[in-house]
Amino acid sequence: MPRYGTIVVIKRNGTDGIVFPLTSTSCVFGRKSECDIRMRLPWVSNEHCRVDINENKQAVLTNLSTVNPTQLNGASFEQPVPLKHGDVLTIIDRSFRFEYPLQSTPKKRHSRSLKDETLQQVAEVELLQKQSPGAKSGDAS
Repeated sequence: MPRYGTIVVIKRNGTDGIVFPLTSTSCVFGRKSECDIRMRLPWVSNEHCRVDINENKQAVLTNLSTVNPTQLNGASFEQPVPLKHGDVLTIIDRSFRFEYPLQSTPKKRHSRSLKDETLQQVAEVELLQKQSPGAKSGDAS
């Protein structure tokens, strides 16, 4: 099964919680039992927002709630928006961090100097060292 990224629950105390692997090209957040990430809060819409993986393997966030809109990095948005590694989406008072898998992070194609390549490799190694082993799945509420 391909892995397009992960959704990490951010606990209220700021630490990482449950990790949801993205193995499908669509992930729906909401109250309905059919949602991929289910939130049992009365203010959450049946289908609140969706993360889609496009043909370039880029994740795109779409808000589906007009009553309590989803926020991305603390700001509201109206149109679908591409996600970057580390972006935080918030639904009511619950936050989630999106992470691309290291080997498939979409990159814009442009020429880079040897120094830029080295800095990128150092950053990737540091990120690998920070990642915690293991992943759990389940309800986000």
